[in-house]
Amino acid sequence: MIKISNESLTISVHTPDAKNGYYRGTRFDHAGVFESIIYRGCNYCEPWFESYSPLMHDAVCGPAEEFSPIGLEGTKAGDPFLKIGVGILERLDDEPYDRFRLHRILDEGVRVTETGEDFVRFIHGITSETGYGYDYVKEIAITSDNSFVIRHSLRNTGSKTLKGDAYNHNFFTLGLLQTGPSRTIDFPFRPDGDWRAEYSEVGFTDDGIRFSRVLKKGESVFTGNLHEAGRGLDGSPNAFVLSEHQTGRSVRMSCAVPMTKSVFWSNHRIACIEPYIDFEIFSGQDFSFEIHYSLK
Repeated sequence: MIKISNESLTISVHTPDAKNGYYRGTRFDHAGVFESIIYRGCNYCEPWFESYSPLMHDAVCGPAEEFSPIGLEGTKAGDPFLKIGVGILERLDDEPYDRFRLHRILDEGVRVTETGEDFVRFIHGITSETGYGYDYVKEIAITSDNSFVIRHSLRNTGSKTLKGDAYNHNFFTLGLLQTGPSRTIDFPFRPDGDWRAEYSEVGFTDDGIRFSRVLKKGESVFTGNLHEAGRGLDGSPNAFVLSEHQTGRSVRMSCAVPMTKSVFWSNHRIACIEPYIDFEIFSGQDFSFEIHYSLK
């Protein structure tokens, strides 16, 4: 466990370890798995799931990031493919890729962790006979008494192009109260999208998402293509504010890279905005982006 802090904010994250780490699933980036974000006595991210296993695909808290699989085209069961932040994985079968299933890690790469009083930096290198390779640096740094940033730098060291998308699941709990009308999400645009069902308990407003009642245990709501109304799935502002009005706590997130779309998923404990960004990194090129968080 690594802790970084200042007078009012303490962030704890787990050290990545594919054999003995807290999170050993193959869905989310192993670097920067949050244990807690404590600001002025409130934990903004804590376990929201009913049971825990290090191999559960979503046994993660706080800002959890996933990169899409790369190199699956033309492969068959047993062949290798790449998952940035995890390593070289083995294709399970000839069925379409399922992020919720556990895959065997063939090569976890080389990892180095650097720390300071107010930052932690995770360095991950992959060199593979598949032609895919990268040097990836992920840094979590406290930037003020109530804010932090997640910085990403990805260099393509292989011969093949790295092309896909990345998103952050934003598993914030804000005190672990039950999701309902006191939990609100606001955007700098008018949202639109297609709900998975005809929900009566949640809906879009001119600038956000609102709940009309408390969600019960076992209930969930979902939309997979949230975007700015009238714009389509490309280039919407990448920002939101998640608030819990019973506690007066909130999280403001922003990223300079526009989102292509966002997913929204909520159960009785959490309400998650998942903004996606696309990337295409040719051999020898770099790609970087930052996600900024401000707590209240």
